[in-house]
Amino acid sequence: MLPRLPRLPRLPRLPRLSRPFAPFRVFRVFRVFRVFRVFRAFRAFRAPFAPFRVLFAAFALLTACTAPPSPPTQVVSPEASPTPLPTATPDPYQVGIALRAAGDLEGAMAAFSQTLALNPDFVPARLARGTLHLSRGERSAALADAQAAIAADPRDGHAYALLGEVLRVGYDDPSGALQAYRQAARLDPTLAEAIFPVRWRAAVEAGQIEEMVSLAEEYATAHPDNPLAAYYRARATTAQGTPRTAIGELVEALEGGGPAAVWFALGEAYAADAAWPQALTCYEQAQRQIAAGDASLGQVPDVSVADLTVGLGKAYLYTGACAQARAMFERALAMEPERDEVHALIGQALICEHPRPTPTPYPSTPRP
Repeated sequence: MLPRLPRLPRLPRLPRLSRPFAPFRVFRVFRVFRVFRVFRAFRAFRAPFAPFRVLFAAFALLTACTAPPSPPTQVVSPEASPTPLPTATPDPYQVGIALRAAGDLEGAMAAFSQTLALNPDFVPARLARGTLHLSRGERSAALADAQAAIAADPRDGHAYALLGEVLRVGYDDPSGALQAYRQAARLDPTLAEAIFPVRWRAAVEAGQIEEMVSLAEEYATAHPDNPLAAYYRARATTAQGTPRTAIGELVEALEGGGPAAVWFALGEAYAADAAWPQALTCYEQAQRQIAAGDASLGQVPDVSVADLTVGLGKAYLYTGACAQARAMFERALAMEPERDEVHALIGQALICEHPRPTPTPYPSTPRP
């Protein structure tokens, strides 16, 4: 048995107030008690509002799901006004071009005049307005614009081309027009092809055979494979007074067939050689091809369907088909009423239909 240890002496207990942290412990207990009371009071206060808190939470959730966030609104001051951007003034010349393309010739004329009021030496506006004047039959105004364009730029070939058109169409001066066309082609070689039809027509109207020959060679050089080259060569050769040479060239060109214009040129060559039956055959062939849709006669500048109709009438007349000749002449006159020579041909056809009776000789008895 182990020996029992002796009891230690019990230390004396310090008095309560002598403990250094006793006041703080009392304060802590008091603070916990106070917090508990406040919590109970808060719970008692919020208890009546519990249903409203549930409704508010549901309303907030519904609003967040359905309504997108609205963009921020920009407050504009009533004194502030937008600054207008400067707009470019339209070019009156371009406005005139657009109006002319749309068919508003009066508006185009006004726009071109406005352009020239701003810049009198602007050649394109001069040419555009002069062309409009010429199309309206105002030849003096067209001539003034053409001359002003040449004075503003003497090296402009288009100005001389307009002058040629004014002289040919407005003043019936094909010789003067031909000189203007030559100058235009000399200044601007690219215009030679574009104004070839009016150059050829002016040469035919002026009776300048050498110019016709030169133009025919120019066309054949530029278009060696075009069958209309034979047409221009034949017309120039016939005008030179050698229709048989033209006949030989055209017969060779038409061996494999050809357009109606070439058949018409062959008919004209036969007519110039007084071979009317052959001319009639060529004219009729050209007429059949035109009825089938051949448009080549409209591609040459110096003849029309009315010329073919007159040629047919002459061939009928000189081969004795007088009624058919008169019908052709009347049809041609309906196409082009200004052709005065057709009236004389109609008169010849009427005489052919109703020849003047010749008196019958009666035997006379000798007096006794």
